[in-house]
Amino acid sequence: MESPPVDVRQQNYKEAQKVTKVGTIADVLLTLAKLLIGFMSHSAALVAEGLHSAADVLFDLVVMIGMHLGRKEADDDHPYGHGKFESLATLLLAFILLGVAVGIALDAANRIKDPDLAPPEHLALWVAAGSMVVKEMLYRYTVGVGRRIGSNIIVANAWHHRSDSIASFAALLGIAGAIAGWPMLDPVAAIGVAYFVGKVGVEIATDSLKELTDSASAVDNEIRATITRLINEHPEVLSAHLVKARKLGPDILVDVHVVVDTFLSVTEGHQIADQVEKTLLREVTDITAVMVHVDTRDELADGEVAIYPNRRRLRERFDKHATLASPLVELLEVVPHYTADGVVAEVFVDAQANAGMAEVRESAMRLARQLHQSHEEVKKVRIHAFLGEDLGSPASQDRA
Repeated sequence: MESPPVDVRQQNYKEAQKVTKVGTIADVLLTLAKLLIGFMSHSAALVAEGLHSAADVLFDLVVMIGMHLGRKEADDDHPYGHGKFESLATLLLAFILLGVAVGIALDAANRIKDPDLAPPEHLALWVAAGSMVVKEMLYRYTVGVGRRIGSNIIVANAWHHRSDSIASFAALLGIAGAIAGWPMLDPVAAIGVAYFVGKVGVEIATDSLKELTDSASAVDNEIRATITRLINEHPEVLSAHLVKARKLGPDILVDVHVVVDTFLSVTEGHQIADQVEKTLLREVTDITAVMVHVDTRDELADGEVAIYPNRRRLRERFDKHATLASPLVELLEVVPHYTADGVVAEVFVDAQANAGMAEVRESAMRLARQLHQSHEEVKKVRIHAFLGEDLGSPASQDRA
């Protein structure tokens, strides 16, 4: 199995680290500003936003740890790599968000019950507005990087920034309403913030569980369509079935059965499998491993081919039943082909060098009839006769 060039994967990892560090620095500054101004100006909505930003800092740290673990090379304990650790980290982030949402909502509900609820000061309004702008800018930057490098955990972090921007807007409206004379709107806005935080948590948890349970929907529909198209474009592939793709952190693993002509050699089938594998790895950068199983045309008829005698056993049977009449002198090799109807056997025999072609063909036809009539599972026998260095035309006999 091949994988994308190491330098590309390393470059993607560096970009992911950079965008996450930028977000972490911004979240630390926003946390300090929101909590400090929120307590000083008596704004429940801004304090809720401060707690939200504090969770963001933890979110960013877990993202970096998850990316580091997810990009470790495969080892004896994890032969498929450590990509699931990134999905686990993303799931942990979702639980953090859900916990923050519940805490914010409970605190806001207690504030609503306070009969002496005071409106916040104007400074809280400006902090909320600044947070909204900063978070929207972080979203645009982060989602661009995440989509470019194909990292779900970075895209999830980007949408987390977007939810923060929306939550800051809700806090802004609540604070403005409270300053205008409706103090109740401030804690109500805090509950709105809790809703947005919880909604993002549920969405991220759902996506993470899809990856962890190998759900087909974890892989983008466009990527799945591209995989099928690339396989079917191979000139020697008659069709493809059982095409499966699953996520392993930032990577995609593919399993596919390709259908080829029944009478291809093993090496031809292996060559086709290698070509399909290399095409998928080259054309879809997120794919890091491809397993190709080669099927024959006939296997599609009833879904399964019966187990027939292998080459050694078939040769033993033919040696027992074959009567080589002159000018045929020796049975050289038996090559079986397994189909849905039975075995097609190619039999190579040596003939006298000075024999006539008509005589060789007549003896070959008799041998073909003899062999296929003596074995129920043999549906066709093709005889190839060697005349010294020459290969005679094959004689064949089908079973009725």
